[in-house]
Amino acid sequence: MQIELRDLLNLLTEAVDAGVQKYVQSIDPHADMIKQAEAKRYISRLGYKPAQLQKWTDARLLTPIKTGDAQNAAVWYSLAEIKSVISSLRLKGITNKAAHDYI
Repeated sequence: MQIELRDLLNLLTEAVDAGVQKYVQSIDPHADMIKQAEAKRYISRLGYKPAQLQKWTDARLLTPIKTGDAQNAAVWYSLAEIKSVISSLRLKGITNKAAHDYI
């Protein structure tokens, strides 16, 4: 299996970014939290549909935190979790693509 250098650099950059965010989460958990609307905008900028956030939550890849009992209470997500999921998905996509090249 051979991975393109560009893909490897992008993957490493994303993994480091996810690690830095995990460190931020460990130092100040509140600084890591973003509202649902911000999370949707963030993943949209990376090329994912906003509905993907709910799919990742349903798959238990993300753990949303709802602040309050009201139906319209704010929902918060960990940016470290989101970055880890994206990094993992991209790694899976790159390795699947590289493995497919040998079929």
